[in-house]
Amino acid sequence: MSDSKRVTVVAASVVSGALLSLLASVPAGATPQMVSQAKAAGFPAQNCQYCHTVAMPKKEGFKPEELNERGKWLLSERDKLKATEVKPEWLKNYPGGK
Repeated sequence: MSDSKRVTVVAASVVSGALLSLLASVPAGATPQMVSQAKAAGFPAQNCQYCHTVAMPKKEGFKPEELNERGKWLLSERDKLKATEVKPEWLKNYPGGK
């Protein structure tokens, strides 16, 4: 392999690693799959408003004040458990009922 190709491969590896690190550092937000997972676990989730106060929350503009009590509880559980994302299965421990 020539030196110029080696430099290109190393540069591409560094850039890829930096991008992956950046993506990993972005806080995980709620997804439509979370509603499906909550439904599958037996919770009466019908849409995003099961945990949010707005119908279609935006990932890029996430505001904790747009969470209802259930959503705020899930966020506090995430922090308490030092998790990187909210897990719908935690809802079984939600003290406010279904």
